[in-house]
Amino acid sequence: MGKVAEEKVGMEMTEGGVVVVNPKPSKGLITSRAIDWLEKLIVKLMYDPSQPHHYLSGNYAPVPEETPPCKDLPVRGHLPIGVNWSD
Repeated sequence: MGKVAEEKVGMEMTEGGVVVVNPKPSKGLITSRAIDWLEKLIVKLMYDPSQPHHYLSGNYAPVPEETPPCKDLPVRGHLPIGVNWSD
């Protein structure tokens, strides 16, 4: 790959064979900002602001008390024939 082709792609080869990627985005700056703004707007409209973090709500909310692990938990079923744990 010639130097001209490397500059077009935005990558540069070093002596050890490692490709150094140095992207220079020139298109889509306005579009990406518009999408980010739209995403922030949707998040603000969909989630309750009284909760501190929307990703800690519902099934992922902290539990009020944690249960300790159980000893001698009964197990039902069996392992498939092809599974060999002894090796």
